[in-house]
Parts: sequence; structure tokens; C-alpha cells
Amino acid sequence: MDNKISVIIATYNMSHLIEDTINSIMAQEYKNKEIIIYDDLSTDGTQQKMMVAQALFPEIKYIRGTVNKGVGGAFNEAIKHSTGDYVVLMCADDLFLNSKVLSDIAMIFNECPTIGHVSRWYNQFIDGHIGAVRAWRTYNPLIQANNPSGLAFRKTALSGCECSNRMFVETTQLVKQVLDKGWHYHIIKYDTIGARVHKSTSTQKGYWLKRRVSSPITDWVSLGCKEMLKDYCSFIQIKNGFTTKALLEEIWCFIKLRPINLAYPAFWMFSLISLLTPRFILRHLPAFYRHRIGRFLTREAKR
Repeated sequence: MDNKISVIIATYNMSHLIEDTINSIMAQEYKNKEIIIYDDLSTDGTQQKMMVAQALFPEIKYIRGTVNKGVGGAFNEAIKHSTGDYVVLMCADDLFLNSKVLSDIAMIFNECPTIGHVSRWYNQFIDGHIGAVRAWRTYNPLIQANNPSGLAFRKTALSGCECSNRMFVETTQLVKQVLDKGWHYHIIKYDTIGARVHKSTSTQKGYWLKRRVSSPITDWVSLGCKEMLKDYCSFIQIKNGFTTKALLEEIWCFIKLRPINLAYPAFWMFSLISLLTPRFILRHLPAFYRHRIGRFLTREAKR
């Protein structure tokens, strides 16, 4: 019999999108699977909707937490309830782009018992619009873990490992722990996941402020992801989600950790745009770029 795959969804106030995510999992050709939905105390009717889904589909196991644990904590709790040989993480607003993804993941694990983690390429799309607006296709498994969706693990490789609750690196920390134990990894080189760009609580300033405990770039570098010191567009994200003080701290960290950044015009351009542009204007720039420019520059990866 095929090895069982546990697809884990961590959700918080995504009742309007989670059905699409579940449907994309149910559409997977791989049959021996379960869906673990961990609800991190949603207040938008998710509980009622998932109780109905659980009654209709025996593959679904719905668990509602008693304390809000954040993204990393929610995944940790859900993994404890999984019964599969392999675990695949999923956010409640993302989609599988291909019906064979779980089959490919199982095949990779089955063919090589030393592989403990399977990563993948993925792209982002704007809710309501067709086509990718940004693609994440590096060969660094830690950077590819900047989004949890589609990350797969051999269950035995997760023993003693946990996601962190540091914002942006929750699952990167998990991947690093698995690799540090000596497990090998494989990256699927086609876009398996469509990460949905939309308005949600995760883009609201108050939500981000409650979760920020340190500089995001400092966390990335501490995990060995020095490539992120070239990601200057993150300044816009920091300004929109946090405070001007947090932005200044982030810019200083980019200088302190990689002084050569001062020689790059792009560093100065993103720094000045982020610092000088009012937040109510800056919040619209990423959406404008993605919709009017990014989706025409991003090419779909062919399988």
C-alpha cells in the first residue's frame, strides 16, 4: 500500500478561502492522504464551515486550538495529530497547481530513504487574476521555505524538530533543524504551489506588530540565508507592516551585516522610497507592481 501523506493546513480567519485550498488537495491524484486542519482560534465562522466539511469528507480531521499559537505554533500542534508517513504543510489561502504534486513527493521519499525534506518552486498570484506575479525558484532550501505551503517532510525526520514563531522564518527554522540532523533534501523544479496575494489580517499593521520580536533580516542571516541581504524590496514590506522605527532598524541591519549594500543604487532607491513615501501611498505600490508589471515579467515554470 502507498505510504500515507498528511497534508496539514494551519488557518486563522480564512473561511472565505480555505475551501479552495481543500479542493486543490482533494484534487490530488494520490489517494492515501489525510487533511489535518488546525484552526488557530478563528473568529470568522471557520469552525462551523469546517465541522460541515469534516462530516462530508472522512479524509478531513478538524482541530480547534484553545490558545492562539501563531503560524509556527499551529503547524507544530497539527503535526502532532498527523498519522502519515510523510507530512506536507499548507497555508489556508494557497493552492496546489498540479494534481500530481503529492504523487511526486511520495515518489521522491520512496526512492531515497536519506531524504528527509522535499522543497519546491512556487509562484504568487493575485486573488481574482490569472497568472503568476512573482516566482520563487532558488536552489536554496532555506530560502524556498519562506512560504510553508508545499514543504514536505518525512515524519521520522521531524522528531525533535519544531517550527519557530519568529515571523517570516517559521518553517525555515524547521527545515534547518531537519538538515542539521544530517537528512538530505530534494527540490522539485516546477511550480507546485500558487501562493495567493490578497487582503488579510496578516497584512495589517497591528497584526504584524504583535508578532515582531526581532529584525527579520537578522533572523534570516542567523539561519544562514545571507542571500536575503540583497532583498531590498523587503523595506517596503517592513514600512507597511511595522513602523518607521522598525524600518530604520532594518536598513541599519542591512548595512551592518553587508556594508557593500551602500554601493548599490537599488539599496538607496528602496531605502528612500520606503522612508519618504507616506504609508497610505506605499501600501498600494506592491499591488500595482504585481498587477501591472510583475505578472508580465514572470514566466511559468514548465514541468
